[in-house]
Amino acid sequence: MENLIDNALKYTPDNGRIQVRWWAEHDHGCIEVQDNGIGIPAADLPRIFERFYRVDKARSREMGGTGLGLSIVKHLVQSMRG
Repeated sequence: MENLIDNALKYTPDNGRIQVRWWAEHDHGCIEVQDNGIGIPAADLPRIFERFYRVDKARSREMGGTGLGLSIVKHLVQSMRG
């Protein structure tokens, strides 16, 4: 959760909106983080969970990103059968 919320905070402008929602669905818990930040271009969506992949390399480097966060999130969720 920390990585998802941190990404939302980094890429949402001042006075932007970030929503965190959770609910139960059948025998699973669902979590959603949504913001009105800069977004991810559709062409990049298939690759955002790859290790070291960054949508905007210059901006990510400037903000301290390594391109590992979403990959780690994905693997953690998969390890919990998510």
